[in-house]
Amino acid sequence: MSQYITSQNLNEVIEANKKIRNEIENFKSDFFINYNKIGITGFDKLAFEVLKKNYNLIQLPIDDEYWGGAIFIRNNFKIPVINSAQPRVYQFFVAWHEIFHLLYDNSIAEGQHNIKAEKMELNERKADYFAARMLLGDVYGYYYSLENDEFINKIARCMDVFKAPYKAVLIQLYEDAVDVFNDIGLKRLIIENFDKKPENLVELFENLELDTDLVKPSNIISFGGLDKKIELLSKKEPDVDYHRDNLKFLNKLKDLMKGELNNGNNSGREIH
Repeated sequence: MSQYITSQNLNEVIEANKKIRNEIENFKSDFFINYNKIGITGFDKLAFEVLKKNYNLIQLPIDDEYWGGAIFIRNNFKIPVINSAQPRVYQFFVAWHEIFHLLYDNSIAEGQHNIKAEKMELNERKADYFAARMLLGDVYGYYYSLENDEFINKIARCMDVFKAPYKAVLIQLYEDAVDVFNDIGLKRLIIENFDKKPENLVELFENLELDTDLVKPSNIISFGGLDKKIELLSKKEPDVDYHRDNLKFLNKLKDLMKGELNNGNNSGREIH
């Protein structure tokens, strides 16, 4: 069973980050050289643009607070799916997580790879660290530029500026506090609050006069033109069986959206 990241294993996370930091920075550099040639600067929107352009991104609102999405690999198709019922801040993170697996993870196998939105898993450290490095800048510096405010309010403002989830912000702050600045006070605050994400982020953002859209779902329904692409390939190559199989698979995803497969919490089930 996967181990989730909590205040109890934060030091283990930081040690894991040290081992992969150079590798992740190389992937980040490669991405900007090869996949952002037109210079999109909004890292939140950039991830969606890459997934739409290169992989026919599917967006579906699935009623599961922990299921961020999945990557389906079938035959010659890699299909990323994002749960649009999740707050946008988690969707952005999941999008970058998926980009790591699609572009840089040679070990990902055919089948269904589910992605947790909020409960970050230790065995997904490379993908999550890549996502965090793509979204986050100088979180430590920005945090300390926010004077005379409560800790949770400062974290919410960091989430707003960097478009990154609560735990991703705290992990980056903790890494800086431990590895760079030896900031014992901040380290203590992070440990005390890591497992206490505010229950109502919308209300918190409203009270701080921040844009609440970031912590609300988009509920977009989009199949990214994939059905038309598969149908076109089926007509061009009528004797190729896997085109028909892919179309059947896509229709099952549509059935899931209609509720024919989703009886409460089936989003993590395997779809064949």
